Amino acid sequence: MKNPKIKPREYQQECLAAIDNAIANGEKRALVVMASGLGKTYTSAFAVEKYLADKRFVRVLVLCHSEKILRQTKEKFQEYFGEEFSYGMYVNYDKTTRPTNFLFATFQTMKDNRKNFPKDEFAYIIVDEAHHSHARTYFPTVRYFQPEFLLGLTATPDRLDGQKIEEIYGEPVYELGFVEATKRGLIAECDYRLVLDDLSQDDLDNYLQGDHHLSIKQLNSTVFAPKRDEEIVRLMKEYSSEIETPKTIIFCKTISHARKIATIIGGDASIVHNRQSNAINDVALNDFKHGKIRTIISVQMLNEGIDVPDANMIVFLRNTVSPAVFYQQLGRGTRLSPEKEKLLVLDFAGNCERIKTVLELQRTIVDYQGHTKNTVGARGESDAESREHFTLSIATPEFKSRIVDIVTLLETVRSRREWTCDECIIAIQQLASQLKKTSLSYTDFLDADIELPVYGTLKKRFGSFKKAIIASGLQYERLSSERSKVDSEDRLFSMARAYALELGHKALTTKDIEGNPKFPSWSTLSNRYGTIADFNYLAGITSKKPVSKPRKKCPQSRLIFDNKESIKLALAHKIEELGGKIPTTAQLEADEAMPTKSQIKKFYAKYGDVYRDMGIEVGNLKKRCKYTEQEIKVDAHRIYQKIGHRPSQIEWNKNTATCHCSTLTNRYGSYHDALEELLSDSPSTEAAN
Repeated sequence: MKNPKIKPREYQQECLAAIDNAIANGEKRALVVMASGLGKTYTSAFAVEKYLADKRFVRVLVLCHSEKILRQTKEKFQEYFGEEFSYGMYVNYDKTTRPTNFLFATFQTMKDNRKNFPKDEFAYIIVDEAHHSHARTYFPTVRYFQPEFLLGLTATPDRLDGQKIEEIYGEPVYELGFVEATKRGLIAECDYRLVLDDLSQDDLDNYLQGDHHLSIKQLNSTVFAPKRDEEIVRLMKEYSSEIETPKTIIFCKTISHARKIATIIGGDASIVHNRQSNAINDVALNDFKHGKIRTIISVQMLNEGIDVPDANMIVFLRNTVSPAVFYQQLGRGTRLSPEKEKLLVLDFAGNCERIKTVLELQRTIVDYQGHTKNTVGARGESDAESREHFTLSIATPEFKSRIVDIVTLLETVRSRREWTCDECIIAIQQLASQLKKTSLSYTDFLDADIELPVYGTLKKRFGSFKKAIIASGLQYERLSSERSKVDSEDRLFSMARAYALELGHKALTTKDIEGNPKFPSWSTLSNRYGTIADFNYLAGITSKKPVSKPRKKCPQSRLIFDNKESIKLALAHKIEELGGKIPTTAQLEADEAMPTKSQIKKFYAKYGDVYRDMGIEVGNLKKRCKYTEQEIKVDAHRIYQKIGHRPSQIEWNKNTATCHCSTLTNRYGSYHDALEELLSDSPSTEAAN
C-alpha cells in the first residue's frame, strides 16, 4: 500500500504532467533535470506508480553508477510502495536472481551481466544521475535494453567532455534548475559568505595600475594571502556558533589537507575519500547522518546522491573549474528540513574566478524573471516571496570595497591567462550551446561575445584549433572564407609578433601560420616574403638576418598534370611498377614522371581520394568521421551480404566507406557486441550462401 504521508509537491506534479504528456504523445523516453535537493527519487517513484496503474506484473529497473545512491533509492521506494511489492539489488556479490517488481543495479555490474536478461525484460527503466550514461562502461547497458519507457534523471546535464545526454534521452521534458528552485523557495535559504579578508592591497594596486602579464594562478597567489589552517578552523567555529546545532560538510582538495583539518578540529570530525574502503566511509557517513559526529570532511566524494537533509553548513576549502561540481557540492546542503533554518556557506577558496562565479549567481537570482509560485516548504511557509533566498556577504568592509577592482583585474588577466585544457573545453562547449550548434568554425570563434581562450592557447593545449573543437565533443566546420585578409603590412607584422608571444616561440613556423586562420595562407605570404626565416626577420620576431639560399625549384623535366585522368594514368603505371603497392609521397616526389602530392591535391580534397576514384581501397586511409547508427547498420548488412559471413575486424576495416571498427568498440562495448546488435535481424550464413 502506498505511503499516504508521501505526496507529490506542486513542482513534482508539474514534472509528472510533463512525463505523462510525453507518453501520451508516443514518446518512449524522457529526461528530467532537477536541482539537487528537490526529490528526484520520489518524483521517479510517483512517475512509475502512474505508469504501473492497471498493469499486471511488470518489472522496473533502476540504474545508477553508485551503489550507495542505489541503496538509498531502494529504501525510499520501499518506504513509498510498501511491502506488497518485491525489491532486489544487483550489485557486486549481491545479485538478486528471482523476478522482483523493482531491481536496483549499478552500471558496472549490469554491463557484465546484461545478457543474462532478455532485452525487453524491464517495462520501465529509470537512470539516476543520468549525466553518466555516455561513459564507455555505462552506455552499452542503456543501449542493450528495450523498455517500454526510459526515464533519465539528473541535476547537472552538462558533461565536461561535451557529449550530450539528450542524444540518449531526448530534450528535457521538465527543467527546474538551482536558480529557479531558489527563487521559488523550494530549497533552503542560502547565506553565502566569502571569507577572504587576507588581501594584499599593495599588490592589487600595483597590478591595477601596471601592464603586467600574469596568469590566473599568479594573480590568485599574489592578491590573496592564504590563511593558516588553524585560522580557518577558528573562523569556522566562530561562524558556526550562529547555528544552534551545526552539522557541517567540508570539501578539501587533498587527503593530506583533510587529515590536517580533521586533526585541528578534533574527535568531532571524520574523513571520507575514494582511496578509503567503502566500509570505513559508510561508518563515517552513518555517524554523521545520525548525529554521532557533527563534521564530515570530503575529498572527491559527496558530490552526488548523499542525502543528509539536516546538513546546515557547507565549507569550501577547494575550488573547481566545473560549475556542475560546484552546484553538486553546494546541493549537499540545500535540501529543506524542519530542523534547518537556513544553509550557511563559508567559502575560503581564495580564488578570483570563484568570486566572479558567486557574484554572477547572486545577480542571476536577483534578476530572475521566471514565474515565482507560492510553495509550501518543509516548515510550512506558504509565501516564497517573503524569503531572502540567497544572500551574499563579504567578510570585511575593506575587502568588499575592493571586490570590484578584483573582478576588473580578473577580466584583464583572462584575456591572456593560461587556460587549462578543461577550461578551454568548457568555454568552447558554452559557445556551441549559445549558438545552438554541434559544429564550430573559426568565424564562430572570432565573432563570439563570451570569454574564450586565444588561438595560441588552443594550439599549445591541443595542437590546433580543429583538435580543440573535436576534443570538446563537437565537429570542426571549415569554411572556404576562413582565411583572413590583412589590410596592411604593419598590421600583419604586428599580429605575427603577438602570435609568437602567445605561443612562446622564438620564431614562427609555416605550420603556425597555416594553423591560424587570422593570417593569409603561407603560400600567399611565401610568394611575397620568401622563406619563413625571411618573414620572421622582416616582422621583427628574430633579429639575425637569415642567410639567403637559392629556393629549390621543381625540375624543368617534371611533367605537368592538368587533369584527373592524367594523374590517375600516371599513378596506375607507378602502382604496376611497384608490384601493386600504393606509392608513398616520397616516391612520387622522387620520380619526375609522377604527379606530386600538391599537384594531386589541386583536383582532390584529400590525397587518398585519388585512389578511391581509381577504385582502390586503401586501409590506412580509412575515414574516421562520425556515422549515425542507421548508416553503420546499413554498412554492416552490405559487408555481410558481400562476403557471406560476419566480418572480422580486418575484413571490416578493408571497407573504407564506413567507420573504423574502433568506433564500434567505443559505441557498443566490444566489436562482437556491435555485430550482435547490428546484424541481429540478418539471415544466417547458410541462408546467405
